Amino acid sequence: ERFYYVSDYYNTSTKEFESNTAVLIYYNNVEKGKPNNSKPFAYDSTGKNYYGPRTAIEQLPSTNEWNNVSLINPSRSISAISSNGGETDVITGVTLPSKFSYSGKAARLLTVQELRKGTGISNTSTWPIGELNNYNYLFENTKYSNVNYATWSWWLENPLSTNSEISLIVSGSSCRVYDHKVLYNMYDGVRPAIEVPKSNIEY
Repeated sequence: ERFYYVSDYYNTSTKEFESNTAVLIYYNNVEKGKPNNSKPFAYDSTGKNYYGPRTAIEQLPSTNEWNNVSLINPSRSISAISSNGGETDVITGVTLPSKFSYSGKAARLLTVQELRKGTGISNTSTWPIGELNNYNYLFENTKYSNVNYATWSWWLENPLSTNSEISLIVSGSSCRVYDHKVLYNMYDGVRPAIEVPKSNIEY
């Protein structure tokens, strides 16, 4: 299997990066833990973003399927991204989960903080077209690389703070971070991110 190094691990509780752990992204979108380039999924099928990616995580590999990797902490704090690129724990008066559960999963969704650190893209929500042009590995096995595939993009963990129906994606159609309605199941796939102690990596 193929994974790409993105950045150091971002601790969503302390809001700090931890340099002893690497975060890697899978080369493919998945369905129930298996590579699948033809099946998009919603972030949350209720249409609201403040519950976290409850629908999307159902497609992530389980600890039984990927038994050689594990999450540092399967309970994570979900933070929304504001218009100036900052973080907030509240969307339209609703507090986001402080203990969102990835229990039983060997992987999770990538955060926009990790993507920013790994690529140096903008910290604002203007999301200029082409800001990820130099990072083609993020779009492997999407329509960006093969027009016959069904998905253009994949979900990030973070919702958008200014609209309770929107969360962030990595978009292959415009090579940038962008936003989509969380109930969309037409364009966006689920791409696992794994956490690996750097002591286990051979350089």
